[in-house]
Amino acid sequence: MNSCDAFASSVLSRKFTRFIVVGGCNTLASYAGYLLLLLVIDYRIAYTIAYAAGLASGYWANARFVFRAPLKPRSALAYLASYGLTYLAGVGTLYVAVDLLGGAKALGMLAALLVSVPLSYRLLTRSFSQPAATPSPDA
Repeated sequence: MNSCDAFASSVLSRKFTRFIVVGGCNTLASYAGYLLLLLVIDYRIAYTIAYAAGLASGYWANARFVFRAPLKPRSALAYLASYGLTYLAGVGTLYVAVDLLGGAKALGMLAALLVSVPLSYRLLTRSFSQPAATPSPDA
């Protein structure tokens, strides 16, 4: 199965549905914070603060509700690394949308989401996957 087929089948899964619901709630809260912060600080700093706030609740919600995985240091580090990459993709998209294309700052985060949502799902699926059990030599 190629990666496109694997992604298509995962989109139809219950896990992906839970990911969208949890992520949607977390994103709405982050977006509301972003819009409030825009009133007083630069949009890049507002995005960074909103993003960091979403990480705190996102790890717990994704581990517990989406991937049903235990909270462990390894998965927390993988989660942070995944969202570090997702952040770079999102802030790059934000830059292109606002600075290069002249889009509205308030809509820039929505453009970033179009890139970051599928990317984060793919990365988190790997972050929370349980390592395959190695068979014992006696088996």
